[in-house]
Amino acid sequence: MLLVDTKAGRVIDDDELKKHYACSRPYGEWIDSHMVKLKDLRIPNQRVPRYEDDTLQKMQKAFGYTYEQVKTSILPMALSGTEPIDAMGVDTPLPVLARTYHPLFDYFKQLFAQVTNPPIDAIREKIVTSTTVYLGKSGNLLEEKPENCEMLKVDNPILTDTDLMKIRTMNIPGFKVETIPMIYYKNTSLEKAIERMNIDVDRAFRENANILILSARGVDETHVAIPSLLAVAAVNHHLVVTKKRTSVSLVLESAEPREVHHFAALMGFGATAINPYLAQETVWELVNKHMLDKDPYAAVEDYDKAVLNGIVKIASKMGISTIQSYSGSKIFEAIGIDKSVIDIYFPGTISRSEESPSRTSRSRSTSCIRLSSIRLRSRRTRR
Repeated sequence: MLLVDTKAGRVIDDDELKKHYACSRPYGEWIDSHMVKLKDLRIPNQRVPRYEDDTLQKMQKAFGYTYEQVKTSILPMALSGTEPIDAMGVDTPLPVLARTYHPLFDYFKQLFAQVTNPPIDAIREKIVTSTTVYLGKSGNLLEEKPENCEMLKVDNPILTDTDLMKIRTMNIPGFKVETIPMIYYKNTSLEKAIERMNIDVDRAFRENANILILSARGVDETHVAIPSLLAVAAVNHHLVVTKKRTSVSLVLESAEPREVHHFAALMGFGATAINPYLAQETVWELVNKHMLDKDPYAAVEDYDKAVLNGIVKIASKMGISTIQSYSGSKIFEAIGIDKSVIDIYFPGTISRSEESPSRTSRSRSTSCIRLSSIRLRSRRTRR
């Protein structure tokens, strides 16, 4: 790094420049006295919520889990800690043309840097790759003050149930955590449910909350969950429009994500950290049913590690080397989603192929996605 000082008529070299700015403020003291680490938080005296076998199967059906996904995706990741290797190319129909149900994630495809130089190698360039994220209020970038360091440092954004309990119950000055429900009565309009969720977000902000947990807990016979990707994108865009985004961090507590692409899409549209509680419960089930010969805690840790490495690999295709930069980047394109949905909830997302309003869709069964008043091909029927 070189600085040309035209007034003094000299060139300031790298060592002098960095020494000047490193010594201008006691940054280390600010971090030591204000920053909080997730690993240092006390584990609350509470039980981690667990599902019985019957309830677990009902939840898996409600959120669209398939035997193939569990066997070919979740099981290998929990076993080896790495993403399973698939064949090159995809020979399955696009979700917009398929007869079977697809979650909303499948309507989005990852973009990659189409340049002459190769993308970042996330394995060999690990020294420049960071998976650390920070929760809390970002502070004013134009002011250097100790309060800007009041952040919760999270080394792995894929949270366990215990991690989320520690965040939810933390009682530290400078932090306030609020849980925003993502569930609604099944006969309610989805648009109204999203509006209600944004109202809850505004209320939490007025009450000085700076960590918001979007929670899908509570699904039953009368309540369904807003699709997690739709909820995250809607809240993220609402916070941007109302100029509150840098004052709030979004944490997702959802049963829906289980594949690497799901997590990448959620982070790409605004989530800072994710707790995939049903996927982790499924790992426990695999161990309990002797389909996975491993300690359950180690299996969940390896599953989370595989997901995180997969996100880093996806981000590196765009030349992004930190999860913190990838969060909210919206580096996806949509296929088969109506323009009205894109404009309201996914603004700025490329949608080269949208659904024609005059085209009728075939009937299909749906489990966790119900878009009753928004035209999207994943809804059950439109006539």
